[in-house]
Amino acid sequence: MKNPELTVHLRRFCVALKTPLREEEIIQYVTLEKSQLQAAQLVGESSKELLQRVAAANGAQLAGVIGKAEKRTVALDLDKLWRQGQAE
Repeated sequence: MKNPELTVHLRRFCVALKTPLREEEIIQYVTLEKSQLQAAQLVGESSKELLQRVAAANGAQLAGVIGKAEKRTVALDLDKLWRQGQAE
């Protein structure tokens, strides 16, 4: 019997961030679930505005988005995740 899977649609953004500790910009990747972007759009927020909020929540300021988001769909084995959670 095949274990149930959860399919997740991801978007990975390359962003430039400024932090209070560093004067220069750092390049980092932020991965969001597609549904997070859709929810932001429902309230009139752009993907850039959502990324600004994510950066601010982590103590940084978004300096810019580099290129387009990479798209990937992943399947998660729920039974395997359950067992990993029990081991921790």
